[in-house]
Amino acid sequence: MKFTPRNVDRATVFDVDTKEQLKQVLMVNTETGSVVVAKQPLRLNHKGSVERETIHFDAIHPIYGGGTKPCLFHCYGRHS
Repeated sequence: MKFTPRNVDRATVFDVDTKEQLKQVLMVNTETGSVVVAKQPLRLNHKGSVERETIHFDAIHPIYGGGTKPCLFHCYGRHS
């Protein structure tokens, strides 16, 4: 399932292997194991959209914490 700011409020995305919280997350896709983040430093492309990069993982697990929307995502097996 795809998660974006439209269907998830302020969820933390955490790379479990590196023990790192991912910043500026724009989209999480649990089916493809991908996380789209804004490039740092934040910049716009020639069309005025935020430049992005995609990080791939072997598995992404949404954690709901008792609510109807995920509050946390654990990502495992980051690909270089």
